[in-house]
Amino acid sequence: MTVKNDEKPRGAPSRFRVVSAGVIGNTLEWYDFAIFGFLAPYITAAFFPESDEMAGMIKTFGVFAVGYLMRPLGAFVFGHIGDRIGRQQALFLSVLLMAVPTFLLGLLPGYETLGILAPILLLLLRLLQGLSVGGEFAASITFVSELAANHRRGLLGSLTVLGAIGGFILGSGVSELATAILGEEALMRWGWRIPFLLGLLLAIAGLLMRRSLPESEPFESNAMAHDTTPHPIVDVFTNQWRRLLTLSGIVFMQGVGFYMIFVWLPTYLGKIIGREQIQPLLLNTGALMVLMGAIVASGWLSDKVGRKPLLIAAAVLLAAVGWPFFIVFQQGGMAAIFGVMAGFAIIIGCAQGPTPAMLAELFPTRSRLTGIGIGYNVTQAIAGGTAPAFCTWLIMSSGMNTAPAIYLILSALIGLIAAICLTETSGASLEIDPTSTE
Repeated sequence: MTVKNDEKPRGAPSRFRVVSAGVIGNTLEWYDFAIFGFLAPYITAAFFPESDEMAGMIKTFGVFAVGYLMRPLGAFVFGHIGDRIGRQQALFLSVLLMAVPTFLLGLLPGYETLGILAPILLLLLRLLQGLSVGGEFAASITFVSELAANHRRGLLGSLTVLGAIGGFILGSGVSELATAILGEEALMRWGWRIPFLLGLLLAIAGLLMRRSLPESEPFESNAMAHDTTPHPIVDVFTNQWRRLLTLSGIVFMQGVGFYMIFVWLPTYLGKIIGREQIQPLLLNTGALMVLMGAIVASGWLSDKVGRKPLLIAAAVLLAAVGWPFFIVFQQGGMAAIFGVMAGFAIIIGCAQGPTPAMLAELFPTRSRLTGIGIGYNVTQAIAGGTAPAFCTWLIMSSGMNTAPAIYLILSALIGLIAAICLTETSGASLEIDPTSTE
């Protein structure tokens, strides 16, 4: 007897355990993202002792960025593992591969001890982390979505995104706490290592939670029915390429929006247009809190009204407010700017909340993890990874402080076209190939 997806069979894991196991890898990933960024000056001093501090910083951020190059490869590797061997194996290995380099980075001797070998090993560790990140998000949302009830997939899927943002806030908090307790001198000599070593606690929790998880029912049903493919990536590019384009358009909008507003904007406000007095980092933390609420609310709402209406609404609103909101950044006070950032957070959250469930519903079980991983990671590397540098270049080349708004509006229009082309899949069974309904 087959148990329907929206029923909970005896012995099945609790939803709390499933979601927690899926979320914790994303939390570790974004925790590492945050501490590397916030502690970059100290990492620079340890591994790139240049006479020119700015040159050393560029090299440090170059090492940080190179991890993005490994994400598509990680998506391929973990996609193949997840679609051929099982979701649980992909989840366990991805968090293990993230944990080991993060911990070793905290132990790695600096340039004074190892010489040129130190930055080389730092680069190698970042490459391994990038490989892990390439598989983590796709594996977690696939697993959570496949074990969620059909009518609650939007809500539970949104919690995987929530875990990522929670990791970012946690990393920011740990970095700030280390700075406050240890002081600049101790942080420069050895204290910057502590946040990386503390990441081991998250990793151990993730490994313990993931090692005994059951396999998802859609994957097991597919395996029993022999509805599998020896090469999931070939299936994605030959049979699912239209869905891959749809995914890319929606993720492009979200990547540009998120990285522009929550990664680049504090630098824009504080350094480019010289508005340090409005405390951009504090405003950013507050806006991230608003974003978390918007993500959960929109994930829940997508189970009621569908994924497509929310994605279309987010794209239309983002295109409509992009230019006037950037005007407020130039002229508004602290309260007005926070209001604008909160508005951006609600709009971007409206798109991010339904996205995990939508991605899982977009691809058939046999190549779901590969399709999500390849499409998401390649698009994020292109859109999100380059957004801060591209926005800065737009201002420098045009002489207009509002030029990034044009890029934001363009990304929203790309997302709108993709959302319009999307087939509504809310509530659909993940054991049915979505291609069979077209």
